[in-house]
Amino acid sequence: MVYTINNFENKGMDNKKKYKLILEEINGEEKSITGIQKSLEQKGINMHRLVLTGYLDAMVELGILREREIKPARIFSYYGSDQDIYSVVGKTAKKIDSENSGLHSLIMLHYLFDRPIFLREIEKCNVNQLNKNDYKPVMPPLRNDYIKKLEEVNIKIPQSNQIVEPVEKESTPLIIKLLKELIYNEFDIKKYSIINNNQKTLD
Repeated sequence: MVYTINNFENKGMDNKKKYKLILEEINGEEKSITGIQKSLEQKGINMHRLVLTGYLDAMVELGILREREIKPARIFSYYGSDQDIYSVVGKTAKKIDSENSGLHSLIMLHYLFDRPIFLREIEKCNVNQLNKNDYKPVMPPLRNDYIKKLEEVNIKIPQSNQIVEPVEKESTPLIIKLLKELIYNEFDIKKYSIINNNQKTLD
């Protein structure tokens, strides 16, 4: 059976349940209004686009969701407390190049943290495994200090976990591209600039 928005009221589906339905569809990903609407329809729930947009806008105002514009679409993602630097880096790396997302995550973390990176940290990015040709194991004298530091933010690193660096020195253009995409993922840059219609959008 397909439920219309009117049926929601008849079935006792209150606002809280509607919000929950929408959040479940986003589920830590980035989705457009059309994508959310189609996903709901596949589950037999027919929510009018204007109604869905109203709920999404409300959740942005409440700080539950974040919104960014990738013309012509408006993209929504969860602004949850479970999002950390690893999930943000992983999401960015997969968006740029899913096949090489492990390497790009290593490059970003290595540059941002200015230290070698544990393989466990790459796992936390939820990306493809690193190719063995893309990294080199290292034995830094501060290894135990790194482990203790990460424990302070509830990241457990096994003593046997390998710590690595990228084989190739990161090129400045690649670093800029990766970090620019990371920033665009997290902040609505258009708030701070005048939109240039002739300017190319990010791939």
